[in-house]
Amino acid sequence: MPTAGNLYWKDNTMAHSNTHEIRSHTSLRGLAALMVVLVHFQSFVHPSIHPDETTFFFYKGYLWVDFFFILSGFVMSYVYNIEHPVRHTIHDTFQYLIARIARIYPLHFVSLIATLSLFTFIASLNWFMGKTFCCVLDDPLRTFESLVANLFLVHAWGMFESFTWNYPSWSLSAEFFCYLIFATLLAMESENRKLTLLALSCTALFFYCLHFATNSDIDTHFELSAIRAVSAFTIGILLFSWRKVVSDFSDRYITAIQITICGALLFSLHFGITDILSILLMAVLVLVTWEDRGYLCSCLNIRPLHTIGLLSFSIYMWHYLFKFIAQQADWENFLELPVQSSPTGSLLFIICLISLVIPVALWSHYVVEIPARRWVSLKLNQWLDSPSLSPATGRIMFDSGQFKRKIYQSRLFVK
Repeated sequence: MPTAGNLYWKDNTMAHSNTHEIRSHTSLRGLAALMVVLVHFQSFVHPSIHPDETTFFFYKGYLWVDFFFILSGFVMSYVYNIEHPVRHTIHDTFQYLIARIARIYPLHFVSLIATLSLFTFIASLNWFMGKTFCCVLDDPLRTFESLVANLFLVHAWGMFESFTWNYPSWSLSAEFFCYLIFATLLAMESENRKLTLLALSCTALFFYCLHFATNSDIDTHFELSAIRAVSAFTIGILLFSWRKVVSDFSDRYITAIQITICGALLFSLHFGITDILSILLMAVLVLVTWEDRGYLCSCLNIRPLHTIGLLSFSIYMWHYLFKFIAQQADWENFLELPVQSSPTGSLLFIICLISLVIPVALWSHYVVEIPARRWVSLKLNQWLDSPSLSPATGRIMFDSGQFKRKIYQSRLFVK
């Protein structure tokens, strides 16, 4: 998310005109994406140095996805001005949904096709070698039904017991669920919006209290992925309404809070303290970095970290395919190097995998994400503003040339 990584394209008139990119949040999203990659790649670490023997930090890595959801809720509220008392028109709400679909769906679709192609290639290779044609639709989590659900981005809405196809895409499905709820909030009057936010807050409270009472991990029940996402997304919306609390703090005080929160979060993750505490600390981290002030923000604003943040969506969506491919071969015999039998070799193998993911993410961001986002957004907005739909959406048509100029003059923000 996710998310998702994560930029989104501010290409509609309902987006608040005074917003600017929160660079610290972009970098934080990049760091969170790298953490998810490391968590998934730790299966290649030699057993003698496996990190789970000494820390819970990587075991608790699934919580960085909840961080994505919190960040997304905050920035959606920031860009689309959730505090605006007047309800948005149906047309503007559809423009918001078009922007979100254009942001996440093209890369999801491409990665899904790549995943399907990979399994088809493996099945064909098995058949060519005289084995059974398998591994495409014969796995319980790779069925025709789950493929259709993936195409419609609903595969994390409670219909399956675990991940399907390109595993990281579950969070996109859950976030898409959040986008639909957010669209409903935008289309409401102020009072109804507040009541709905109250209901969402109660849902989040119940969800977290249930996990706290049962002492279970947040990711235990995959069927509740949409509720998990909405709970963290709601925290992000609430954080936005409380954002002015930190505005009166001095830079020195902000720095002290940032350092304290980072230390507490590392402590909580290292010792595996209840997930609720880590999520709350992540929420505070989002709050104290939104103004790009303090020493932590200065560290986050360096160009390499910001670049990783820009690439985070592609990094997140492609890395698991690399893991799957790496698991299919005996690399030690193939390379004639101790990449599996020695601790140093296993670490170097992981570094090599990451060094392959980054260039692919770079290509994906500039060749797939941005062009596809522009094309999808342009086509869907032209359809939305077509004469047959314009009366129904309550929007007066404007000159198409002016519309195109607005599209291509859009600004990029962290999602």
